[in-house]
Amino acid sequence: MANLLTLLVIVAAGYWIMLIISRKKRELSEKELYQKEQFLKDTQSILKTESPSYNKPSAPIQPNISSPDSLYCTTVEQSFQKQGFTITDSVIADGIDFIGLKDKELLLIRCENRLKEITISDLKTFIADCAVYIDKNPIFEGRPSMRIYATKRPITEEAQEYIRNNSSSLRIFEED
Repeated sequence: MANLLTLLVIVAAGYWIMLIISRKKRELSEKELYQKEQFLKDTQSILKTESPSYNKPSAPIQPNISSPDSLYCTTVEQSFQKQGFTITDSVIADGIDFIGLKDKELLLIRCENRLKEITISDLKTFIADCAVYIDKNPIFEGRPSMRIYATKRPITEEAQEYIRNNSSSLRIFEED
């Protein structure tokens, strides 16, 4: 009788533990879903509030080979090719200049060499552009991706703090 009572207590404790674990898993999945929804809302609000007031051309503009911007972009492209990435520059996406692929890793690269200081607004717009691009191209969904903002320009303190806080998904490429 004592063995039966002990077995009953063990089964009850096991059942109770399973209930707690399943509840925690459900709470975690709900939290992840909420965070995804919040990220999409933030991305959409950034796109609505920070999009330029002019209309962007529908086809990509081919840069002049001799311009300093295109020379810098070529340097960036060659640097990632040396690291083993396959680089495509025929991207039809606002805010993304190159896409790099290596194994399953995806790079979304923005080349910025204009004479201006890089602000947090520039970085948030770039992240939003990347999110929109990945959403429109389900082939890239689920791949580990990195957003690279290549620049030789100075970066504001606020933008540097934003980069530090988002270092797992956003990196700055600064090569002279």
